[in-house]
Amino acid sequence: MSYRTPSFQIPGLVVSSLLLSFLVPFAASAEEAAAAKVDRLPIVDRAIEFHGGDVYRSSETKLTIRSKSGAFELISRMDGDRYDHTVVGKTSDGKVRRVRSTNDTVEETRDGVAVPLDETTAKRDRDFVNARVYFPFLPFRLNDPGVYKQDLGLETWDGRSLHKVKVTFEAGSSTDANDEYLYWFDPETGRLEQFAYSFGTGAENGGLRLRKGFNYRRVGGLLFFDSENWGVDGGGDLRVEQVTPEYAARSFEKISTVVVEDVSVAPVEGGSPS
Repeated sequence: MSYRTPSFQIPGLVVSSLLLSFLVPFAASAEEAAAAKVDRLPIVDRAIEFHGGDVYRSSETKLTIRSKSGAFELISRMDGDRYDHTVVGKTSDGKVRRVRSTNDTVEETRDGVAVPLDETTAKRDRDFVNARVYFPFLPFRLNDPGVYKQDLGLETWDGRSLHKVKVTFEAGSSTDANDEYLYWFDPETGRLEQFAYSFGTGAENGGLRLRKGFNYRRVGGLLFFDSENWGVDGGGDLRVEQVTPEYAARSFEKISTVVVEDVSVAPVEGGSPS
């Protein structure tokens, strides 16, 4: 059973509050204070084009994401501003859960049986899908409306100079508009090398994650990569600004490896994902 979205625009960049949560206020560093928030940055524009640019905006992509926590299949169709995303995985009791989210509707089935959705559960399902679409298709949504960038200059990681960018969101533009991220790009090509985010608050629930890319390859004109998932949990309120080479070396442990596999990309020719 589907739930039709009311007539307001769903932000293209929404990350599930199950994965990421609000950050506590903090005093901005000197480099952040000097970096104005802007809608566009040349390094981000370069990154989007390097990763596939216009191919992403008119393609249907199928892939599987596998990590320590399990696996799920993702079918993502983009046609300009129109999107049609489906996530297929298994519930804790072994049922096949299929959640589809489009500009207009949300629908869920379990073992082929439609699940009734109201406004609250439809929003939950939309966030569930968006959270799983966001990471494998970075950096494509970083130029969406309401996404602001700050150029923090170069920072050296593992002997490499990387271009560091902070990303924040316009208040009210998404479910998690207070979330903040750091991205590090190759300064020449624009390739996304790693990204970091915080989640939760408090000594028991707070944490930081750093995803470091490897095994880059192109499929159908789009660049995909696997990632090592590093991080730290607990220890009070942790802010993404704490993620520096020194802090990561001192505090982070490898948590998992996230693998993107069984990838296929085809041009959009009309219709919906199968």
